[in-house]
Parts: sequence; C-alpha cells; structure tokens
Amino acid sequence: MAITDGPNSLFISSQSKSASRVGHDILAYCNRCKMNLTHTIVTIEANNKPGRVQCNTCKSEKQYRSPKSEAALAKGGKREMERDEEQDLDLDAGAKVLIGEDGSPKKKSKAKAKSRKKEDSDSRVSKGNHQLPLSMQSGTTEDIANYEARLSAQKNNVSQAKEYKASVRFKPGEIVHHKSFGIGFVVAESGLNKIEVLFPQGRKLLATGLGG
Repeated sequence: MAITDGPNSLFISSQSKSASRVGHDILAYCNRCKMNLTHTIVTIEANNKPGRVQCNTCKSEKQYRSPKSEAALAKGGKREMERDEEQDLDLDAGAKVLIGEDGSPKKKSKAKAKSRKKEDSDSRVSKGNHQLPLSMQSGTTEDIANYEARLSAQKNNVSQAKEYKASVRFKPGEIVHHKSFGIGFVVAESGLNKIEVLFPQGRKLLATGLGG
C-alpha cells in the first residue's frame, strides 16, 4: 500500500529512522573513562533519542549521556561523577525489579496477566496498523507466552547463557544474558549487525558483531 504525504508518513519515517540508528556510532560522555568518547548505539528510546550505548574504548554499556563541554569536564569533579554512577545504579535496580535478582522473569499473577492483556489491546487500538521499532516496543501477550515457553523448554541451558556484548556476534538459537533486560533468546537476525532477542519484557533489537 502506498504511503501518502501527511502525519502518517512522517510517523512511519520517524520509526524507520530510529530503528536504523541502532549499531551506529555517536559521541557521548563515558562516566567510566570520564571523557567524551565515541559510543555504539545499542537501543533507541520512544522519543527517538539514544537509549543504551556502549563505549568503544572501555566497552562498558550505560544509558546515553550527551557530551560535556570542556569547561564542565574540567570543573565537574567528584560530585558529577558520583551523580552519574548513582544514575547507573538506579537504572540497574529498576531492571532487577522487572526481572528478579537472578535474571529470571518474575511469576505473574492472574490479575497482572489480565491487566497486561487489556493494556496490549488498548495499545493496538491507539496505534492502529502502525508498529513501533522493536527497541521501543513493550512485550505483547504472545511474546510473553513465547518467552515463558522457551524458558521452560531450555531451563537446563539458561546457566550457560552468554553475556551480551555489542562487540560479540550472536546467532539465532543462542541464549544471552543482558545486564538490564535479563535472560534472552536470539530469535532472528535483522541485517548485518542487528539481532532480535526475546526478553521477559518483549522483543528487543540489539547490535551484534561490532568488534570487527
């Protein structure tokens, strides 16, 4: 179906643009190296801004922070560094609440399952036929059921999950452990340096094989 000019075409164009930025380089402030360095975009947030990024120098993954001015770098000092580290700890703590300390999905009560199903239905109505990029989607009922089925079938292999790093190349069928999203199953390749991974929260589009 042809896409006409107007708000819909701009919306779809914005989605494609945000999805295509995963795996690209961007200048960001690294709180571990304490300087502005080139990072690789790992996920994109709903506002089309970079979400998680990986420092190309120290390989640490963190929430994107815009580059700091030379003056800020010179006089930021200990207080700024501590604030950055606290922000990362808050993000990690939030992820643990979602997936549990050991990386396994928390049990969902029937009431929560019904609430999730209603939210999915409302979301589909509001979005119409438009679908957000995978890195911006929340899990559908189908994805959550698929994840739990895979987790049950491969429970003996979960302990051998590989630590996710954007520099490592992963293939469909492999099990990964992401420090924010938890245990995930690689379900498909999406281009040369992107993979679709099924997590407790739904599918995510992640960078892969960026180590050369």
